[in-house]
Amino acid sequence: MRSRSVVVPFVVSLVAAPIVFGVATLLSGPAEGDRITLVLFGATVLVEVFALTRVFSARKLFSPEDSGYLTWTLIAAFLTVRLLGETRLATISFQLVPRYSEGASTGLFVYIIVFRYLYTLSDALFIAALMTTIRAYKSTGLKFEMIKRDYLYIALVWTMPIVTFIFRENLIYSNTAGSDRYIAFFRLITVTVGALIATLCLVVRRYAAQMGGGAVARVWNTVVFAGIARDASFVVLALMSGWWRSGAAFTEQYLLWIFACCWLLAALYQEEVLPRAREAELVAAPAR
Repeated sequence: MRSRSVVVPFVVSLVAAPIVFGVATLLSGPAEGDRITLVLFGATVLVEVFALTRVFSARKLFSPEDSGYLTWTLIAAFLTVRLLGETRLATISFQLVPRYSEGASTGLFVYIIVFRYLYTLSDALFIAALMTTIRAYKSTGLKFEMIKRDYLYIALVWTMPIVTFIFRENLIYSNTAGSDRYIAFFRLITVTVGALIATLCLVVRRYAAQMGGGAVARVWNTVVFAGIARDASFVVLALMSGWWRSGAAFTEQYLLWIFACCWLLAALYQEEVLPRAREAELVAAPAR
């Protein structure tokens, strides 16, 4: 599969999904809108599964001695653990397990409340992948510098956890697992860790650009978009849940759909980078 075959359907979905949600809500009410959100959640998980398969394919293009092999191994671990969290959420969303309420069994508490931190564990793995990439760039001995525009982007990224904290009372709402007194704390942690991830992504993006940009920079540009979309989903919940819960849930899932599709594209872009580089080496070889 080529990245071009994904870009067009992705762009179409960005337009079609809000239209379908809006029409469903206007004609049949919020309950029908929630069903559209649930369908979008299912589609998002499927895309994440497919993205994981492409990440494994991209990983195989590196030799085990290459720093990129470790980076993409950690990215694969990040998406794998995240999919475990998504599987848990799917069982709740599709009512395969009961929703949590105070006084529920210890097993249900662990499954609903504790296991949501699988997402935090996955984020830690991705942070490790980013740190590995930064260390690999610095090991080249080249001087890497951030520019003023990068610091502006980083400042904007960190407004997201600040805004989310200000409107944290709205974070208790959950369209899938039900409301509980633990979920706001989890979401504040996640949006803060997400801002850190987005910051590190911007650093890697700048380093990639200084190394010549091109296809490699495109990979990390796409990863930046993925990270910002995911972090923005928590801001949307904080801002919208108080006055339009159905719309907040859809917009959150819409942003997570962008996250999933961007990861699929990033993996495909990475797969396309190395074959082209090797072809260029083979063409240049006779000239030597």
